[in-house]
Order: sequence, then structure tokens, then C-alpha cells
Amino acid sequence: MGAQRIESGTPEGDALGFSEDLFSGWLEVRDDNRLYLHYIISRRRCEGNTQDLIRTWLSIGYDVRVVMPRPIMQHILRKFRFVASLEYLPRQYEDCIEVWYRPKIPDHPFLKRHEVKVAALS
Repeated sequence: MGAQRIESGTPEGDALGFSEDLFSGWLEVRDDNRLYLHYIISRRRCEGNTQDLIRTWLSIGYDVRVVMPRPIMQHILRKFRFVASLEYLPRQYEDCIEVWYRPKIPDHPFLKRHEVKVAALS
């Protein structure tokens, strides 16, 4: 499976909304449409840029994963119903590490309506 490391401030990063004026850090995009955010620092805190970035990636269809998020990032991820898991990423880490992801919601009309109602209450 192919993977591409993308840093903020590169043409590839800018194309994904991971621009240097808003973020520093790097991510990895894999051929299976999985996007791993390994490290991110928002240059403009409390403006919602990180939430907008994650929302955009999810709407495009990326399977977004966040590696070892800090508490403030965990707070953001919970809003998107991400959960913690363990993964083995041998190219970057020696052992299994904490990775947060958003479980797929089954394609069922009732569940989709229910998710919209729950999201409105959050």
C-alpha cells in the first residue's frame, strides 16, 4: 500500500487545506483513502480551523485517523464521534500506538436521521 508524507506549506498540503499559515505539522495519505494526521499545531488557536479541516476531509470521503492526539485535539475529535484505538504503524513507530478514528455508520435511513438529531443536540 502506497503512502505519501505531506507537510504543511507544500502544494500537496495546500490542496488538502493543510496550509502553512494555519497549521504546522505533517500527515500521511494512503492509497486506500486513509489520512493519518501525525502531528498538528494550529497557528491560530480557537478559530475553528482544525475542526474545519477535519470536517472537510470527512466530507471529501477520507478515513481520517489522528495519531496520539493531545487532550485539546481529543476534545475536538469527540465532537466528530472519533474513538481511540491501537494501531501498529511500523514505518513510524516501534510499538502499537493510540490512533483515533471515526467508526463507519451503517447505511440505514433510521440511523442517519438519528445521527443528525444527536448531532443537533451536541
